Amino acid sequence: MTELDEDDELHLEMHRAVDELGKFSLHMKVDFGKGTSADEAVSFVEELLIKATDACLHHGADLVGHVKAFMMVEDGSTVGFSLIHQKMKVNVTRQLNTKTIERAEVIVHVIVHGIWDPEVREQTLETLGTVAKKYQAKFEIIKDFFEEEKSAAHHG
Repeated sequence: MTELDEDDELHLEMHRAVDELGKFSLHMKVDFGKGTSADEAVSFVEELLIKATDACLHHGADLVGHVKAFMMVEDGSTVGFSLIHQKMKVNVTRQLNTKTIERAEVIVHVIVHGIWDPEVREQTLETLGTVAKKYQAKFEIIKDFFEEEKSAAHHG
C-alpha cells in the first residue's frame, strides 16, 4: 500500500466516522422468464427494498437513510421506488406502458445509518438472492458500486 493509498483510506474512514452511513448500490438486469405481470415485477422490487432494509436494521443499522430503486422496462417505461422509514410503505411512482414484463434493468441504492458498506452490501445481496428465488426471477449484476466507486466518487 502506498502512502497515498493510506491517506485515501484514512480520509475515507474519517468521512465514514462523521456520517456513519453505510452505502451500497447495484445495477442489474432482471429476467422474469416468459414474463410476469407489471404488478408482480413492481412487487419484486418493492419487497427487495423492504427486506434489504429490514436485514440491515436486524444487523445493526439504527436508521434508514434512503433506500431507493429505479426500474427501466424494455419498452422505455419506468418505475421509481423510495423508502425513507421502515414503518412506512414504499413510495412507488409508476410510468408503465405495459402489462407484462419479461426483462428490466434495476438500479438499487441502500443507505442506512449505523453499519458500514460491507455489511449493507452483504445484507442487500443476500436479500436479493432470496427475493429473486421467491419471484422466480433471474438476475445479473451489471455493476456493483461497492468496490471502486465509494472512494473515487468523493475524490474524483
